[in-house]
Amino acid sequence: MISMLKKTRLRNDCGILLFSVLAIFSLAGCQKPNIAFGTTFLNNSNTNIVVIDTFAVSLSTVLVDSFPTAGTGTMMIGSYQDPYFGNISSRPYVQVGIPPTTPTVSFQATFDSLDFIMRSNKSFYGDTTIQQRYYINQLDTVISLPPLQYSFFNNSSIPFNPTPLGYRDVTILPAASQTSLSGFDTVKIRLPDSLGLTLMGMLQRKSDTITSLAKFLSYLRGFTLSADPSSKGVMFGFRDTVTMRFHYHEPGEVNVYKFIDFPFNAKPRQFNQVTADRTGTPLQALVNAQASRPNPLIYAEAPSTMTGNMAFVQSSTGIQLKIMFPNMSALTNLPDYLGILKATLILKPVPGSYTPTIPLPPQLTLSQTDMSNRLGGGVTTPNTPPTGSLFVDYTYGQNTAYNYDITTYLKSLIISGLYNQNGIMLTVPPPSNYTTMNRAIFNDRNNKVYTITLKLYYISLVH
Repeated sequence: MISMLKKTRLRNDCGILLFSVLAIFSLAGCQKPNIAFGTTFLNNSNTNIVVIDTFAVSLSTVLVDSFPTAGTGTMMIGSYQDPYFGNISSRPYVQVGIPPTTPTVSFQATFDSLDFIMRSNKSFYGDTTIQQRYYINQLDTVISLPPLQYSFFNNSSIPFNPTPLGYRDVTILPAASQTSLSGFDTVKIRLPDSLGLTLMGMLQRKSDTITSLAKFLSYLRGFTLSADPSSKGVMFGFRDTVTMRFHYHEPGEVNVYKFIDFPFNAKPRQFNQVTADRTGTPLQALVNAQASRPNPLIYAEAPSTMTGNMAFVQSSTGIQLKIMFPNMSALTNLPDYLGILKATLILKPVPGSYTPTIPLPPQLTLSQTDMSNRLGGGVTTPNTPPTGSLFVDYTYGQNTAYNYDITTYLKSLIISGLYNQNGIMLTVPPPSNYTTMNRAIFNDRNNKVYTITLKLYYISLVH
């Protein structure tokens, strides 16, 4: 009889315990738990909520071989030396087309000048006080896609005449007014008078070279622009809607000054060639890994221990950061572990690695990845974007951080058990990924200041 009573009580106690655990999970699913940060244990009858903020994560840097840079709406021009990322340069390729209507230019008209005009889009990276010399060169062939290629990439190029058509020394003011083409945000490069006089003859005769786009492009195939490599220090972004402006005047009692615009042509055929020399930087190890990788279909990867105990992000040069959680099984094997309640990933960039002129990406996206290092679906939690939130502390640098809720992702990772295969990739989201040079640097646990923290809240069963 006593034995039966003990069994009955044991069943009742088990039922109450099970009901308590289920109630906690239900509460966590529909309400934000009232958690005091810094508190290690929160008692709740037979369970605790345990907070861990020393959980180790694994960092590495991934190098993407090539990525599309066409049709972004931005021309990036410049060259700068970055102590972490190396010598970065970008040159755009662009076409202009025929005037929208066939103009009439009399044979008495006089040619004045021919200008290539481009306007800043206000994006920049580096020291804007440095004067830049921009060169413009004529292409040797028409910009056209190679067979079986769907876009132009960061490593694409078009042959061009090495002798520049012209150049211009400029200092761009990023905050200048955009109200007119005569503003400080505009760069005009004078093109040779010989080219202008040839175009004038075509305009006067109404040549089919002026009226047929195909014939015009076979004559004037396009342009590429670059910054003098000796003036390193800044990269500027320009709108792709460039113009070649033909200036002339008609004679009379008072000269009538006119111009004809040859507008930007074919957005898909405007692209940026981006190059990076990593010599002497922590990322040299990543370049070596790329050269020696056994499988060319898998993007090269270098653990943070090979890159100065740091990991890097700069999507515009193909640099991505990979985060893995190989020790997650240590959590699930704890005898008191019941389940994750919340998981927050806090990423603090290395203090001093960013400034107002070398800014952090305003957003960084978390995407799922695996051993191939390809991007998968976004790491999302209900009502939380995968780009996280950024607070910048330019004064002290200690409080600057990106914050992400990765609760849903870690729960799915625990179910799969693929801790050494699956991870998350940190990238700059489009369109900024290929139109800005913004980058971020993070320390791993071997540095004195550890800048990536995984804060876990899990439900613990009191024994």
